Amino acid sequence: MNSKEIREQRSKLVADAQALLPKEAKDITSEIRTKFEALMADASGLAEMAKTLETEERNAAEQRGQRLQLADIGEHAENKEERAAQERASFRSYLKTGVAETRDLTVSADGVLIPTSVAAPVVAKLSPGSIYSVVGKISTSTGSPIKVPTWNDTANGFVLNSTSITTTDPTVSLGATLAVDDYRSNPLLLDNSLVQDAGFDLEGRVVNDISLRYQRDVSKAITIGNSSNVAALTSITAGITTATTATVAYADFVKLMSALDPAYQINACWTMSNATLGAVLSIVDSNNRPIFLPYMTGTNSGFTGSLFGYAVKINQYLPAVATANVAVQFGDFEQGYMLREVLPGVVVRRLTERYAELNRTGYVAFCRFGGVVTDAGTHPILSMTIK
Repeated sequence: MNSKEIREQRSKLVADAQALLPKEAKDITSEIRTKFEALMADASGLAEMAKTLETEERNAAEQRGQRLQLADIGEHAENKEERAAQERASFRSYLKTGVAETRDLTVSADGVLIPTSVAAPVVAKLSPGSIYSVVGKISTSTGSPIKVPTWNDTANGFVLNSTSITTTDPTVSLGATLAVDDYRSNPLLLDNSLVQDAGFDLEGRVVNDISLRYQRDVSKAITIGNSSNVAALTSITAGITTATTATVAYADFVKLMSALDPAYQINACWTMSNATLGAVLSIVDSNNRPIFLPYMTGTNSGFTGSLFGYAVKINQYLPAVATANVAVQFGDFEQGYMLREVLPGVVVRRLTERYAELNRTGYVAFCRFGGVVTDAGTHPILSMTIK
């Protein structure tokens, strides 16, 4: 009998004891009290027994883990940790063999261990920015071109009943064609010796690198376009031009914010590069107060701070402040841009024979996406062009 079964038996005793108690305290007899106390005493004894067994089971599991150098796996792990371990093992198997395991992770007493002779790498970082998270998105099962219709009824309204009847139809258009492009990553090459000897989370490193490649490239395409089926946010000309050459000022931000219709201001945010944000940090109002207010939780929320109460998102692919550049954008990006991604998203292929003579394995990711500016006529996104 294990600790779990003993605890179940204890729970049953407690339930039986509670069932003895009448609804009214005055109805409790000495006989009921005696039976209740006896059952609870037995339950208390089982609780101590279960606690002792749990300690022994935990010690035994730790000893097995030390022998295998694989603690906290299989049936001894918490559900979340167990699942994560199984997924890592499956992906590691795929990295090595090309076969993704779906069975539960099990290790025998004489299992072969992964050496720890290769230390965790020092990783270079490059931010993809946050524009991917604010634009509108749809996912489709195929990549066939689709139309994005627009509907504009903003010019129509009510008239006096005495006026003559005329039709006031909304302006309806089939809009832009939203097609997708096929993308692939360049092969990520791993030495088979590294795959075999790595003592760090190699599969997590591969997944993270591919994910960041995708976010960076999609963010860049959304911002500056790709001359194919991904339209550029910087192609949006509606907005304002700064009053001073090669400079952004307080009045420019006020003018851009005021130009956006209030219907889009509810979900609006600012986007700019980190270089442009550096210029904004020095701008103050007439009382010498900075117009940019940083967020203490910016690293977690993705928002660096706020301008005039509207959140600022970093888009590293918007150009810096210089003549003719679109350096700042403001608006409801979910309404003003639509990114289309074809399911199942990013797919990783394993190349073995191509690099066999180098004793390396390549991993190539494939995806399909496209994007269009979605403006029905009232400009949900506005641009600040530098004079």
